[in-house]
Parts: sequence; structure tokens; C-alpha cells
Amino acid sequence: MDDTNFCTCPETLAMASVPKQNWCEPYDYETSLKEGTLFPCLNLPFYKAEEGDSNLKSTSIASSPEETQRESLMSKLSAISFAINDLTLYLDTHPDCPKGLPLFKELLQKRLELLTEYADRYYPLTQISMITGNKDCDCYGWGEGPAPWEGGLI
Repeated sequence: MDDTNFCTCPETLAMASVPKQNWCEPYDYETSLKEGTLFPCLNLPFYKAEEGDSNLKSTSIASSPEETQRESLMSKLSAISFAINDLTLYLDTHPDCPKGLPLFKELLQKRLELLTEYADRYYPLTQISMITGNKDCDCYGWGEGPAPWEGGLI
């Protein structure tokens, strides 16, 4: 590099091309978590894994019916949370999207409902679910439930 901050090398090492994303009908939320994107139009063949080659395995480690139900609810929460995060990235560049914003609000509501359900059945996962969940709780509830290494985040 010279003092004008321009590269003087003869080769071009890389060139970025970032096309503007258009809205496309999203995957269902479990598929989006497995594919790594909410939007099929971003799952480009150059990067796309072969069908069925997902690294996200659906093997259960639950040993009881209650653990199976808790694991299922946690999986739904993970999928919805991923979809919210991916949709947030889209809305950062498309804040007025007539389809994205309503979906974002719908997903936030669904996540809140799932967090509430989880807190009612088991224990709170977030600060918000301390209020929306088990309202009979009279103490700060992060000590409730097993720690992650004890199977708490199945």
C-alpha cells in the first residue's frame, strides 16, 4: 500500500458483489433453522448443502415424556428465535417491507407465547418470561430449573 491508501499490487485478490435481496416466501421455521436462512432465495446452490445433509440433527436425548415435551417446546422456541434474527437482518435493509414487518410482529408474538408457555410449565428462560410466565413466583427465578450441563437447555 502506498501513502494514498490504494493497493499497488497487480492482482485483484477479491471483489465483493452483494445484490439487493428481494422478498421471497420464507421457509417454515424448523427448515429455516436447518438451512441457516429464513429465505429460500438466499440459499444459493453454490453454498447449499445437499438435501438431507443438515448438521442440525433431530436426535432426542430426552429420557422421559416430560423431557420430550420440554425438548419439543425448546425446539419450537429455537426455530422461532432464529427466524426473528434472520428476519431482523432483512428488515435492517428493507424497513418498509409490507410482508416482512407483519411477519416480524407475528413471530415476536409467537415467541412471547412460547416463552410464557415454557415458563408456566418449567421455569423462566428470559427476564420477560419471569413476568409473563408463572405469576405466582415470589422470588427471582433464575435459580429455578436445571443448569445447561444438567440438561436444562435440551
